Amino acid sequence: MQRIAINQLQEGDVINQIFVLTDKVLGTTSTNKQFLRAECLDCTGKIHCRMWNISRDVYDKIKSPGFVQLKGRIEVYQGHLQLIAESITAVENQDKINRADFLRTTGKNVPDMLNRLREILASIKDADIKALVDSFLNDKSFMDRFITSPAASSLHHAWLGGLLEHTLSVLELAMVICPRYSDINQDLVLAGLFFHDMGKTEELSSQFGFEYTDTGRLIGHIVLGAMWIHKRAAEVSAKLGRPLSPRMLMVLEHLILSHHGDPQFGAAVTPKTPEAVIINLIDNLDAKVQMVLDAVSDPTVEGDWTDYKKVFGSPIYRPVLR
Repeated sequence: MQRIAINQLQEGDVINQIFVLTDKVLGTTSTNKQFLRAECLDCTGKIHCRMWNISRDVYDKIKSPGFVQLKGRIEVYQGHLQLIAESITAVENQDKINRADFLRTTGKNVPDMLNRLREILASIKDADIKALVDSFLNDKSFMDRFITSPAASSLHHAWLGGLLEHTLSVLELAMVICPRYSDINQDLVLAGLFFHDMGKTEELSSQFGFEYTDTGRLIGHIVLGAMWIHKRAAEVSAKLGRPLSPRMLMVLEHLILSHHGDPQFGAAVTPKTPEAVIINLIDNLDAKVQMVLDAVSDPTVEGDWTDYKKVFGSPIYRPVLR
């Protein structure tokens, strides 16, 4: 049976193919029967999955996240496509799995994006900031991870190359916004935006979907980024034969630690400099716009309204204007 991509699935389709399964939950019906609730993913999207009357033994044998062979059918429930599984087994031999079928990848040109990112960062004039930025740009191992990493596990730019795409986007926004405010230190903003999510190269794994690593769960990209700046500054200072500005380093670390804006959203501290406020706003702008665009382009949702989006506190309306 030929594989059908998630974004091509239709009501009534019968399938028997491999998916990445995530977020599995063992539920119990009102009649005390167990069922599986999960998400199935491939490179084109995700779909809700249900399996009724699942045994505890079958549930325990499937990993989340992990590859599963799933046989079932596609139904519509409350306006959404969902996959009703008849059988589900863990895929033990993964040698023949084409991971490109399951990991979404940026649709933009990676070399072009990288060249533009380097071009923007080359405009930094402050010698100490530039030396620190260049130390990362010239680190091949780091940049190889940077250009292939996702920017998030699911919320925005959750695809291979997403971190590069998001970082370039916020840098382009900064090039428009910073000149509007003559007292803003554009060098700090550009460096802070380049560094703000770099810890995601270690926070997230791409083995199945985009799941958190142990380091990501225990430390997180915000603290990782600040730690890397501190460590790299010592290395750059040794090469230059002089210390980098301690005040500059303190401010740069603050930009990373505060870029989520509020502790309830993961910030270590709230933004306390003009540049930190701008970075928080630019980052939030790009993330939210991408989230709303992803919501309205979801192929598994029918009609003019998406389902409820917690981040926006509402479903999103997507009319076709004529």
